[in-house]
Amino acid sequence: MTEDADLLARAATIAPRFAIDGAVSMVEPHAGGHIHDSFVVTTPARRWFLQRMNTRVFQEPERVMDNIAAVTAFLARSAPRGDRALTTVRSGDGGWLARNATGECWRMFEFLEGTVTRATAANASDAQVTAHAFGEFQRRLAAYDGPQLHVTIPRFHDTERRLRAFERAARVDAHQRAKGAAESIAFALARRALATTLADAHMRGEAPRRIAHNDAKIANILFDETNGAPRCVVDLDTVMPGLSLYDFGDLVRSMVSPGAEDEPDLSRARAEPDRFAAIVRGYRMGTEGLLTAAERRLLPAAAETIVYEQGLRFLTDHLEGDSYYRITRPGQNLDRCRVQFALLESLERQRPVFARLTEHP
Repeated sequence: MTEDADLLARAATIAPRFAIDGAVSMVEPHAGGHIHDSFVVTTPARRWFLQRMNTRVFQEPERVMDNIAAVTAFLARSAPRGDRALTTVRSGDGGWLARNATGECWRMFEFLEGTVTRATAANASDAQVTAHAFGEFQRRLAAYDGPQLHVTIPRFHDTERRLRAFERAARVDAHQRAKGAAESIAFALARRALATTLADAHMRGEAPRRIAHNDAKIANILFDETNGAPRCVVDLDTVMPGLSLYDFGDLVRSMVSPGAEDEPDLSRARAEPDRFAAIVRGYRMGTEGLLTAAERRLLPAAAETIVYEQGLRFLTDHLEGDSYYRITRPGQNLDRCRVQFALLESLERQRPVFARLTEHP
């Protein structure tokens, strides 16, 4: 049996241990995502979304699920007309997780029929509706009154910590990859000052702590398959206390360029002003009344910081042997890093333009 077939068999075995309607008739792999393994489970009446959690990344999965259950319950009570709510499914013992004999950790959600995902933003319009959805997500969670949320990955957006991890990986060079990544390493080291930009703003009181998604991108939105409207923000593993600026930075990082995340043609890794303006417009509409004047001024700096941070993360993973992000070919994480750094250069070159767009999107 191949590794994929064996994993599918384990998924079929674990699925009936959740509180689902009827017998399982089919279990199929569901593509997408860098972190977890996902499957669609079919019963006579409906479908369900099953995942094997990556407990190397999320070392306290119970806390992750506590957060998700609390946040989704709150959002379900305040969902705008037409929006859908992500719904967790309990396991047979009443919790949110099921473990098999080898200790693998599994969870399940109701499958949201009639929705589709988009891997990338095709144009500025896509960027705007996505930014609006995440802005509204933040605004709604500003009124969150449930249990205190756990920090699911400590210091997740601590850019200075990411810088130190990169410097250590480059120094140790356990897989002898530093020479082939020399240009990217030099680029990262030359921009060390970016690592403290958001942390310093927070210390000055300019960036208040809020509930943030921490992985804001179009792939984490479910869209209505009929009219294309955003219906639900998903992938809530990293929803926890943080800065609103993290999410704005991620939105820019993932949608301001027409190129793919691992685009080999770096001329396509550029920040387009119309996309940036659309992201600002959508995000500010979604967060209406939430952001302070200081937060609004920091939006361009947040974009540069998060792009830099993500480039560091891809580069670190490449140097450490691709142990975090799933790859489909050798060198993919280095290509992902190069795209982020090319995008950062583009943001730097157009800094005055983007500052004006932030003031008047």
